[in-house]
Amino acid sequence: MREAAWAHALDYRIVRPHFDPAVIELLSFDLDDTLWDAGPVLVRAERIQHEWVARHLPRIAAAHTVEELQARRRQLAREEPALAHDFTRLRIAALEALCADYGYDPALAVTAVGVFLEVRSTVTLYDEVDAVLRDLGRNYRLVALTNGNTDLVRAGVAHYFEFALSPADTGTSKPDPAMFEAAMTRAGIGPDAMLHIGDEPWYDIEGAHRANVRSVWINRDARAWPDERRRAHAEIASLRELDAVLQRMHDNQESPHA
Repeated sequence: MREAAWAHALDYRIVRPHFDPAVIELLSFDLDDTLWDAGPVLVRAERIQHEWVARHLPRIAAAHTVEELQARRRQLAREEPALAHDFTRLRIAALEALCADYGYDPALAVTAVGVFLEVRSTVTLYDEVDAVLRDLGRNYRLVALTNGNTDLVRAGVAHYFEFALSPADTGTSKPDPAMFEAAMTRAGIGPDAMLHIGDEPWYDIEGAHRANVRSVWINRDARAWPDERRRAHAEIASLRELDAVLQRMHDNQESPHA
């Protein structure tokens, strides 16, 4: 994938509809495991990147398995906290260091990571996602808040979102409230006008609580809620249920501090 394609994937804009400021107007969505099943995609992306490394950087591939490369990135994140939240920069920096160690041009690290990002962004949306996002976009402003590095254009969802924020933009990741606060600042709204939808009790729901934003837990696999976590304001098994939740919140005018 060309570097420009994934570097500018989060710059998409759409025309904003008019909203009554007294009600929810901004829906923020997590991406991985909320709009698509991320596990198999990430495994495949790691494998294909390693195959590319084996062809073009064979000394590195011979010395390091996929798991060992992952361990090196975790170690680098501990040593360089500024990289810890930006997975793309972290991945490039770790591979650049290996290129230098094994006598390769460090610029090849960017190409290798581009291979990973292309595969990582080739996703299969859950069945209902297209229809639900299209319908919601008629009445709400939609944004994406992700801890990952998916290219939204390649993933096929960029056109649904007014903007998207990732750790590369905010310098931090969920559950830090800074990402939610950055979204509110950019959208020109307060916490009462925002609702976050995500699959992770810690990153998504706790993050929303910390930002005083209402949240919906999408629980596709009937997981038990972890007792130590503050609960979401609603739970759904599919995005098809979100419209009913929104209607109920609108009717009840629930407080995000409830």
